[in-house]
Parts: sequence; structure tokens; C-alpha cells
Amino acid sequence: MPQPITSLTKLALLGALICFPASPICANDKTPDETRLDLAVKELRFDQIETTLPTMPAGPERDYFAGLLANAENRIAESIQLLTAVLPGLRQSRPDRASIALQDLADDYTKGYQYGEAARTDEDLLGHFPSQLTPEQIKGAKDDAGIMQILGSAPAQTITWEGPLKMKTERNPINSLNVELTVNGVQGPWLLDTGANLSLVSESFAKRLGLKTLPGVAYTQAGLTGIQNPLHVALLPTLQMGGATLHNVVLMVLPDANININLGKSLYQINAIIGYPVLEALGAISFLHTGEFVAGTAAHSNGTGARMYMKGLNPIVMCNIAGKDRPFSFNTGASGTDLFVHYYHEFRGEAKGWKKGKQKDTGAGGTIKRKIYFQPEVKLGFGDKTVVLKKVSINTTGTGTDTDELYGNLGQDVPANFNSFTLDFTNMTFSLGEPLPAAKSSP
Repeated sequence: MPQPITSLTKLALLGALICFPASPICANDKTPDETRLDLAVKELRFDQIETTLPTMPAGPERDYFAGLLANAENRIAESIQLLTAVLPGLRQSRPDRASIALQDLADDYTKGYQYGEAARTDEDLLGHFPSQLTPEQIKGAKDDAGIMQILGSAPAQTITWEGPLKMKTERNPINSLNVELTVNGVQGPWLLDTGANLSLVSESFAKRLGLKTLPGVAYTQAGLTGIQNPLHVALLPTLQMGGATLHNVVLMVLPDANININLGKSLYQINAIIGYPVLEALGAISFLHTGEFVAGTAAHSNGTGARMYMKGLNPIVMCNIAGKDRPFSFNTGASGTDLFVHYYHEFRGEAKGWKKGKQKDTGAGGTIKRKIYFQPEVKLGFGDKTVVLKKVSINTTGTGTDTDELYGNLGQDVPANFNSFTLDFTNMTFSLGEPLPAAKSSP
């Protein structure tokens, strides 16, 4: 079965993500807490940072980790204040941490629609701390800076509410969810994708919408394929979704061929995707098993949810495996769950029951083939809910991108047997609804 834009939905479109030193950090001059927290940053264990912070004495060390946590928890203004204050001291004493702080600051400015500041922060990172970055991280920062430079002083995205948001969704040929929208008088399907860092449209669809691209060309790297894609950037003045109206929505404009998905016997052209900045602006979003998408006050959570953090513009869900929480990305554009090389390294001692196989990853810019394993059964915990997945693919090699720090990407097979799932960007939780009747009786 073709992978439904797992790489497209993990596009490192902005990727102003937490980056890590290219070499191990020497721990001789640090307290045990600091050593452990540096490792937690590297492994995206924001829950450990959150637990440890109250025990740390006030000062720059605590403020540094508090700034990183504030970024992960979407407390943008607080993160900017904390990291800006500690950055001067880190530049000479801890260049490894300075590079991480700059990565998060660039992300903060991006989320705060301060595009010019984001570009300058990425340029600061590249100009002063390239030795702290891997070649892939340098490429990502250059891509980020290019997009932010094009946006420059573009106006901030805003949202106004005039009523509830409740819309019918439909499955497309790649088993992702579309909503029908009328934009600039043009009606068509828009894919809802929490894994897309920005909203995007194809070149031909942009012309139909009458959009004019901003001057300049940028590039973006697809997460699993690692393929560089050229793009232009446009601003959509108005996007109406039910009772919500968004203004100044950033759209990346990609060549049609780069988002034309090969299904084997046919092709599926994606023309428009609603990405993270729009979905986050809605506050909380729920996908109902009945085929509806609701947002704002209409969205709801059932039971106890799993903790959710942000890594750049990607939601990170803390998923319980074998009694321990581990970080996974989650996007609504992927039908199946994939486990990454980090999972492979930790659990390969159990590989006796795994089956060898091959997989094609298809997404923006192309298709790559990988040797993988299939695990017959995987149990995942999300708050008070447990999900049992069958025949889950495990990647045995990394991609050299930010995804290598995660344990996997959660797809739509996770909520398939529940009546809803909700991403709450206000309370930063991911929750599943009630089990469907058929699911209750299954073993």
C-alpha cells in the first residue's frame, strides 16, 4: 500500500526546530540536573524538563530550560523573553546551547508572525554557530531563512469568529481527510493536515485562486525522503472555514508534480492543504468518526489525554510504550503509523517476531524505497486509552532530518476505533474519544 504523503506531511517546511550539537556534550562541568536536561532536550523529553524545573534554583540555567519548555508548550511570548535574556551569556560560555536557543527563538518568531525577526535569527545561527549544526540542520536553517525573508514584513495571520465551525469531511484516494471550501470563489477539496508546517497549494490551483506570489524562491526539504523542493510563497487575504475567518494565511506554492501522488495504477493530485498555523489558530480541533471536523468551542475531549508538545511547527504526542512515555509526531495526513530508527534501536532486541519487508515512501518531490521490519502488534497508551495496532512498519535507518529524534509518526490508524480524536492547542493535549462498539468487543 503506498504511503499516503507521510513525507509530505512531515515536510520540514519551516523546521525552525530544536537542533542539537553535532558532537556529544561534555558533562564534567555541569550538575546532574543539567546533564540530564541536556539529554532530555536532545531526546525531546519535555515532560522530564517540566518535572525538573521546579527543583532548580533561579538563574540563567533554569531560565534557559524554561525558555525551551515554553517554546514546546506554545507559550511564545514567555519563551522569547526567557531565551533573549540568556542568549548573550550562552554565546561564549555554551555555544551548543546558544545554537539551540536560536533555533527556538526563530521558531517563536515564526509562530508569532514576526517573519523578519525569524529570518534574522536564522541568519545569526548560520553566521555564528555553524559548527554546532549538522549539514542537514544547516540546510534546514537556510531553507527557513529563505522562506522568512520572502515573507519579510508580511502582516500577521489573524482569526475572527462569527459562529461555530463544524464541517463534513471526506476521504480522498490517499485515505486522508478533505474538507470542501470555497476560496476566492473557487470551490475545491482542502486536505486537513496537522503534520504540514504551513498550508500549501499547487501552482495551477494558485492561479485558479488568482494568487500572486511574493518575490523570491525558497526551498523546503521533505522529511522522510529528504528531497529538496523549490517553492514560492503567497498570502491568502481571507480563508473562511465555517464560522471562523482567517486573514493573511501564508501559502507555500509548490509545482503540481511535487504533490502529485503515485498510487501505482493511478495518480492523485493534491491541490490544497490546510497546515498547522491555521489549525492551531482554531484553538482545539476534533475529528469525529461520523465524518465531521469541528473546532473552537465545538471541539471536545473525552477522558484523560496524552501530553502534547510542539517541536517547531509539528505536534509531538507523548505516547506510552512498555510503561514509558516516548515522543511521536502525529498528523492527520497519514493513514498509517510508522516507527522510526529511534524505536528500532531501543526495541530491536525483540526483533525475533518481526518480519522483514520493503516500503516505498512517497511524498513531495519523489519516492524512495526502504528496507524495513513489520512488527505484528504494537500497544500504545494515550492517557486513559490504549490502542493496539497490527503490522506496523519499523524503519531501520535514519533520514538525517529532525524525524530521527522521534520514535515514530502516528497516523489515522491510531484513532480508527474511537468515535473522535482531539488536538487541543490551548491545553496542549491529544485525546481519544470513546471506543466504538466494534472496538469494545475486539481482543
